[in-house]
Amino acid sequence: MTVSPAMSFDLPITERRSARPHENASDRNARRNAHSADAGDAAVYRGGLTTWQRRRVVSYVEENLSRSIRIEEMASLARLSKSHFSRAFRESFGDSPYNYVLVRRVARAKELMIATRAPLSEIALDCGMCDQAHFCRVFKRAVGTSPDRWRRPNMPEQRTAMHQE
Repeated sequence: MTVSPAMSFDLPITERRSARPHENASDRNARRNAHSADAGDAAVYRGGLTTWQRRRVVSYVEENLSRSIRIEEMASLARLSKSHFSRAFRESFGDSPYNYVLVRRVARAKELMIATRAPLSEIALDCGMCDQAHFCRVFKRAVGTSPDRWRRPNMPEQRTAMHQE
């Protein structure tokens, strides 16, 4: 029986003719992979955020570290649904949006602890943590030591001398 393209949709999938009748599923996958390898050394992103989406989300997170950042806000910046954004974010950054924000908050806290003599409670609020206890838990989980123990050896010499007087 000869099958015309118009009739092929009336047949079960197993009986439909493909454009390459000799090709099986593994051959198709090999062809697709070879095609994506033709791009050379250029990174091929599949399913991740585009460059403009990454830039918008990163700048938004950096500007708003001192307040609550919701996944809905980040997804709307990228013009994606929450679930699609979460998957694409993980593909692009290698981490969930929540963990990325926590890592950025801890990094900001480290910068503030080195640059200022502000109390930890103030630094916690400046980094978007609800209180000092929450900040200490998150910091210890991320860094492996308490913020105060981390701060002492990392303070510049002049501040350490002033602190000991």
